Amino acid sequence: MITATATLRCMRRNYPSAHITLVLERYVRPVVEHAPWYDDIVECDRSRAPLRDVMRLARVLREPPGYDLALLLTHAFRSALLARLSGAARRVGHAREGRSWLLTDPVPWPACGADSRLVPKVKVYASLLDYLGCEGVDDWRPEVFTSPGEERDCDRMLASRGHEQGRPLLALVPGAAFGSSKLWEPARFARVADHFFERHGMRAIVFAGPGEGPIAEEIAAHMRSSPIRFREGEMTFGHMKAMVRRCSLMICNDTGPRHLGIAYGLPVVTIMGPTHPAVTHTDYPKEIVLREEVPCGPCYRRRCPTDHQCMKAIRPEQVIEAAEMLLARRDTERG
Repeated sequence: MITATATLRCMRRNYPSAHITLVLERYVRPVVEHAPWYDDIVECDRSRAPLRDVMRLARVLREPPGYDLALLLTHAFRSALLARLSGAARRVGHAREGRSWLLTDPVPWPACGADSRLVPKVKVYASLLDYLGCEGVDDWRPEVFTSPGEERDCDRMLASRGHEQGRPLLALVPGAAFGSSKLWEPARFARVADHFFERHGMRAIVFAGPGEGPIAEEIAAHMRSSPIRFREGEMTFGHMKAMVRRCSLMICNDTGPRHLGIAYGLPVVTIMGPTHPAVTHTDYPKEIVLREEVPCGPCYRRRCPTDHQCMKAIRPEQVIEAAEMLLARRDTERG
C-alpha cells in the first residue's frame, strides 16, 4: 500500500476534479489517512465470506451517481468481479488470473526481462497509469501523511522514554510479518545499533510489530546502549509514521516500514534474504539492499528449512559500512 501511494498521487494530479473512492482492506487504511488524493474510503471486511463481501461492496459502489472508472491495482479475480458488479463504466486492470472478461480494458503485464514475476510493484502500478495516458507516471516516490495529533503524541511518547530533543534517532525494524525467514539475528541488530550510538550519538527506536516483542527484548538485552521501545498496542501506525519521520537512519529487514523510511527520505539499509530484490525495487537512491546469493535462494519460504544461510551471510560490518556510506553521501549533499 505504501508503494501504491505514488499511483494515488498521480491519479489525483491527472483527475483533479474527480471524486476518488479507495476500496481497501481495513488494516491498510492508516497508510493513506490524511493524504489529499481521495474523497472517501470503502472498507473491505475480511471477516465476511468473500462472495458476500463482494456483493455488499458492489451495492455500496452502485449507489448514484456511480463510477466512470475502476482502476484495479490488485491482481485478484475478486477485485475484477467487484469492479464489474459495481457498474463502473470502464474497468482497467492487468490481464491476469483469468479475469480479462470482467474488464473493459485488460492491460498487458509490463515486460521486465525473462521472468514476469520479477517486475517491481511500482512499475506494475505505473503501467496502468501509462495506459490511461497519465502524466508523471515515472514519479515512483511514496508519500505518507500524519495528523497534528499524531505528531504531538509522538513527541510525548519519546519524551516519556527519556529522549533528548535534538538527539538523532536510528530506526531499527527487526521483524517481518512474512515469516521468520526474513529475520536477521537480534544480536546483529544490537551490534549495529551500538555502533551508531557510540559513533554518531544515535539512540535506537526498535519498531516491533504484533507478536514481535520478544525480538525487541532480545535486541535490548544484547545492547550496551539503551534503546527506545514501546509495548505492543501502544503505538498506532500513525504514531509509527511520525516516529520514522524523526529518524536519521533506518536499518531494517525486507518489510513494510522499509517503505516508510523511503517515503520520508531516510537513508535506508535493507537486509534481504529469501526474496528477490527486483519485486520491491523503487529506484530510491538513498537505499542500499544487502543480499547474499545462496544456492537455495530466493526461495520465498516463510520459514527456512535449512541453515538460514541467506541471512546469516550478511555480517554486521557490512550493514555498518553501507549505512556509513549513505550518511557520508547525505552529509556531502548537504554541503
